[in-house]
Amino acid sequence: MPSATSLRASVPARLRAIAGGITGAGPMYEPARAPSAPVAIVFGASVRGGRPGSFVEGRLEASLQLHRLGKVQRILVSGNAGGTSGDEIAVMTRWLLERGVPESDLLTDGTGLDTYLSCRHARDEFGLRRVLLVSQFFHVRRAAAIARHLGLDVDAVRAGCGCTRRSWVRNLAREYLLSRPKAALDIARLR
Repeated sequence: MPSATSLRASVPARLRAIAGGITGAGPMYEPARAPSAPVAIVFGASVRGGRPGSFVEGRLEASLQLHRLGKVQRILVSGNAGGTSGDEIAVMTRWLLERGVPESDLLTDGTGLDTYLSCRHARDEFGLRRVLLVSQFFHVRRAAAIARHLGLDVDAVRAGCGCTRRSWVRNLAREYLLSRPKAALDIARLR
């Protein structure tokens, strides 16, 4: 059982983590300037007709660049293998294989249904401690706050996106109105 002193000492750290979940603050790197890590985590998103959507494709491009530059040895593809839009894991894995990433360099998590689960599975099921997180700017900082809350040593890598203005607006609204408050709640309640 933690002492009263250790609980008081952890309150400021928890408040910083909650604020990070809300604001998405923290450093973010372009793939060419990113530090090295054993694994990059690529977060899934909508796929259509067996092809990655524009958000997913941007994430895959950034992870491929990290792999080709030798910044990571392996790529963990995490998302929903049974999603209504299709199997994110199969689509993402095929995309990377078609571009020359060896199958032995790929890890897959088909039950990463949200950012929190993807990070927790990376830690608990894959035994990862140091990773690069790959996503668009509005998502990757929140992902980093969650991963740090879970005890992972992470750096955020910004992925591009050939998205329409409508997609950007919809995803930014979702991020700021729903996802960041949910992340702060997850961190606050020690999910």
